[in-house]
Amino acid sequence: MLDHHLQREIVFKLAFTPSARFSDLKPGDVENKLFTYHLQKVLKEGYVIKSEDGLYTLTPEGRRLSTGVLDDHQKLVVERPLSVLFLIVRRKSDGAWLLYERQTHPMLGFRGFMHAHPSAISDCAEVAKHHCQTKTGLTGDFTALGGGYIRVYEGAKLESFTHFTLLYCDDIQGELTPNDSHATYFWEQNPDFTADKVFPVEPLLKEFYDAKQPFFIDKTYTI
Repeated sequence: MLDHHLQREIVFKLAFTPSARFSDLKPGDVENKLFTYHLQKVLKEGYVIKSEDGLYTLTPEGRRLSTGVLDDHQKLVVERPLSVLFLIVRRKSDGAWLLYERQTHPMLGFRGFMHAHPSAISDCAEVAKHHCQTKTGLTGDFTALGGGYIRVYEGAKLESFTHFTLLYCDDIQGELTPNDSHATYFWEQNPDFTADKVFPVEPLLKEFYDAKQPFFIDKTYTI
């Protein structure tokens, strides 16, 4: 994440040129030591690379990131949506739902459906299957239903902004053997999806799962 305006300025400038030297990137009113610190940050994050002849260029990750910086190079990248896959998993034998409780921010302590992140080298169904097996020891095939955008505010503060795809597996196999330091997984037969500390979007996702109809939504929630 580009957490300082100098880091965003570096990526912004390199987006318009194949390469640049230190002197080309550094603003004239910024001390060398301060600028070097932030330049090292973008190098460490893998957004910029330095050649043997002292030229700086964007990496593939930096070039993708620059598309967000170009719109407004003073705008925080975190204001853009995080792309996620929501996974609804059920056990056929008793209809129990696989839920998890987050052990990290954002929304620490909230419960709901597990999620994964899409991959450029695998389709969403394969990513969902692999993620589920890796994190829980359970195996099954996933089907995509739809997607959209979700914003969650805590009061006036934006807590999360996601672009999501919903996938489901209602014939999961195996024993639950969690392997995730960021979440606690468990089976629940009759969960209350409207209870406190449940992700606010979960009741709506359940409705789409029950209907098994393609959908697209753009929703804002407050917690």
